[in-house]
Amino acid sequence: MAANKFLYRSYVALGDSLTEGLGDSGFAQNRANQGWADRLAGILAAEAKSFGEPFEYANLAVRGSTVAEILTSQLEDALRIQPDLVTIMAGANDIMSRQSGHPAIRALFRGAIKRLHEAGIQVLVVNTINPAHFSVFNVMAKKSRQMSDLIENVAAEFDAPVLDVYQLDHFARMSFWCDDLVHFSGHGHSLIANLAAEKLGLSFRTLETDLNSIREPHWGLRENVAWFFVHVLPFWGRRLRGVSSGDKLNPKQFDLELFEPSADAYSIASMTDALVVVQKAKVKKKALQN
Repeated sequence: MAANKFLYRSYVALGDSLTEGLGDSGFAQNRANQGWADRLAGILAAEAKSFGEPFEYANLAVRGSTVAEILTSQLEDALRIQPDLVTIMAGANDIMSRQSGHPAIRALFRGAIKRLHEAGIQVLVVNTINPAHFSVFNVMAKKSRQMSDLIENVAAEFDAPVLDVYQLDHFARMSFWCDDLVHFSGHGHSLIANLAAEKLGLSFRTLETDLNSIREPHWGLRENVAWFFVHVLPFWGRRLRGVSSGDKLNPKQFDLELFEPSADAYSIASMTDALVVVQKAKVKKKALQN
C-alpha cells in the first residue's frame, strides 16, 4: 500500500454460495451484510474511511454457480464495473467433475486473471476447502486437493495472491460449518474475511470469538438423520431435476454501491483494538474458570 494513498476504493466479489454468504448467522433472515466477502467489504470500508475515502462494493456471487458461470458472466460484469479489487472463490461446485474437464477449468482461471490484471484490477484468489470435518465427505478429499492445486498453480503464473482455505485446520472443526455442513458458519466466514484482510495488508479486522471459547456442536444419530432429510434429499432432488438452488436468483448486490456494514451485523476494529478485545475475553474466561 502506498504511504499516503488508500489502495482499494472499490471491490467486487465473484463466486458461488460460499461467497454469497450462505451459512452465516443471519443469512436466512437477510442476505445483506452476510458472508466472508461482505465482512471483508466492511473491513475495506473501515480502511477507506480511515484514509478519508469512500468505498464501493458489489457481490455478484450466486449459489450453485460453477467455474464456467463464475468466470464468464460474473467476470464480464466485474470487468464492466472496473473495481480496484476482485476476489475469486470458484470450484466448490466443480470438485466432483472428471479430471478431463480440468484443462477447461484451468483455461477459464487463466483467462479471468489475465483479463482482470490487464484491466488494472488486483485479484485475490481463494482455493477450495478440504472436507475433513465430516467422514461422509472423505470421497471428495482427493478431488478437492486436485482442484486447489489447479487454482494455486494458475494463480502462481500471474503472481496473484492465494488465500489457502484448503490448509486451514479450523475447518476440520464442526463449529466452523453451519448445520448443512457444506457452508461456513459465522465463525468460518469471519475467519476467511480476516485472513483475506491479512493477505491484502489491511489494518482492520472483524472481531472473532476466541478459538478456545467456541463450543463444538453435538453431532449424533439424531443430527445425522435430520441432516439427511433437511439437506441431502433436497440437494439430490434438485440434481435429478437438473436445477440449481441459484436458478432465477439475482446477485444480492449487482453493481457498485457505497458500502457501510450494518452496525448490528458484526464488529470491525483496528488490529490493535481487535487484539485487546480478544485478550480481554481470554482473561474473563480464565477468571470465570477460577
